[in-house]
Amino acid sequence: MHRTEIRPLFGDVDAMNVVYYGNYLRFFERGRAELMRAAGCPYSQIAALGLHMPAVEAGLRYCQPAMYDQLLAVEASVAWVKKASCRFEYRILDLEGGGERELVTGFTVHGCVNGEGKVKPLPPPAVEALKKHLRD
Repeated sequence: MHRTEIRPLFGDVDAMNVVYYGNYLRFFERGRAELMRAAGCPYSQIAALGLHMPAVEAGLRYCQPAMYDQLLAVEASVAWVKKASCRFEYRILDLEGGGERELVTGFTVHGCVNGEGKVKPLPPPAVEALKKHLRD
């Protein structure tokens, strides 16, 4: 599991200062990118190989709302790695108020494709990086 701390910006929230529901996917992306960077294989390295990892499936469960400027943690881990795809799982936690209250959980599944959209195997550096963060 990799943890990234964030604070929602004004542009992330609605008129009630509540994080807009679709923006949690952006928070997931930030957590996923930081996980890959910490594991030694940032997305820029994958793109330099002419490969991309588009999301092919996503799911979210909303437990409690996050608010503007609230200190949050995005926890990202890897559920599984296959030849040309992988699944990330996420938790968004409230770090304010003396605890770590769970706000949102979810997942994304990513395939590996080349610039023409043809499915390709995950490159070895990405597989190694992902396996470092496999969920127990």
